[in-house]
Amino acid sequence: MRRVIPLTMLLSAAVCWATIVQVPNDVATIQAGIDSAVDGDTILVHPGTYTERIDFGGRDIVVASLYCLTPDTELVNTTIIDGDSSGVVVTFANGETAAAKLIGFTIRNGYSDDPPRGGGGVLHRRRPDHL
Repeated sequence: MRRVIPLTMLLSAAVCWATIVQVPNDVATIQAGIDSAVDGDTILVHPGTYTERIDFGGRDIVVASLYCLTPDTELVNTTIIDGDSSGVVVTFANGETAAAKLIGFTIRNGYSDDPPRGGGGVLHRRRPDHL
C-alpha cells in the first residue's frame, strides 16, 4: 500500500502540469495559443469568428470551443475559424498523434489549389481521427 500512494501522487502531479490557455482572454488568436502550448495542454476558444489559419505544429494538444464543456451545438455554430480563402484552415501535418484534437468549431472559407489531393478545410497526414 505504501507504494501505491506515491505513485498516485506522481501521476496526479503530471496531470496538474497541463495548462489551459483561453482565447481571447489569455492570447488574442488560436494560433498564439497553439504556439504557447506543449503536449497535453488545452486551448479553450470562446465564441467568435477567428480569421486565421491554424497549424498544430506537431503538438499533441486539444483545441476546443466551449462546446467541450457544455454540449450545446450553438457553441459550434458561433465559434468559427475562418480561413479567409487564403489556404488550408486547419493543419495536422507534423507528426501529431491521436492525442491532438480539434473539437466544436465551424470551419469555413478554406482554399486549396490542389482539389484532387484535398480541400481547404482540414489537412491531415496519416490519421483522420483528430476531429
